[in-house]
Amino acid sequence: MCPVADVGYIAIVVAGFSAYWWRHLRRARPRRTLRPLFSPDAEVALHVAAHEASVNRQDVSSLHVLYGLLQDETTTQAIATAGGDPDALEDRVLAALNSPASRLTGATDAVADGQGLIGRAASMARHGDRLASCTDLWAYLGDSLAARLIDDAKLDRAAVLFALFHGGREPEVTVHGARDVLVVLRNDHYTTQEFVCQMLRDVFALPDVQATAIMLATHTEGRAVIGRFPVETARAKIGEVRALSHAQHFPLWIGVEPA
Repeated sequence: MCPVADVGYIAIVVAGFSAYWWRHLRRARPRRTLRPLFSPDAEVALHVAAHEASVNRQDVSSLHVLYGLLQDETTTQAIATAGGDPDALEDRVLAALNSPASRLTGATDAVADGQGLIGRAASMARHGDRLASCTDLWAYLGDSLAARLIDDAKLDRAAVLFALFHGGREPEVTVHGARDVLVVLRNDHYTTQEFVCQMLRDVFALPDVQATAIMLATHTEGRAVIGRFPVETARAKIGEVRALSHAQHFPLWIGVEPA
């Protein structure tokens, strides 16, 4: 689970550093004194984004980053798994980048849009002591130009993130021949601890102490059992949780196991 933290200042600092690093240090890379911020897959996506922006004499925006992500095979597979069409989405991105409206966008706005996304991904990954990946870039689209384009295309960002992180679709809520099942949570890097605790209180009616204990167990051990429920009750509660999670663009894994 993603801890609740005030990362605004960190994001701004890292965003500024990321932009400076990308424009002035990346070409030469004269010394290996700087700790890298991005994993190889994200490096490639950002390189593609920067190249596309340079060719069109534009500042790197979130739309360019999305274009870079669409050249990443794992990302396109996740989009397809979530029921989307990567080629159609790429066409939308290119159309947006080549539209007169995009050229009227002020350079400051474009820079803020691109740096905001890159900075959020880098700062949150670093907070978790890891390199920012393409999954992080997708996860922290926020309210960017790219996020709005994806939403306009009716593509479920949470479903794509779920596929990127967990490797497939959300599991069916079925255990054949069972009357009762265990409802289980699994950890991820993006769903906030605050959201998990609130969900456990509101949907499962757990007291604060128990909700916090289950959240922490999920975070530290990778999974935790919420409780034992009749199959139909479990299905209804899981459906409610998934709807809440998707509304927040979180990839929360919640499913069932045999009791």
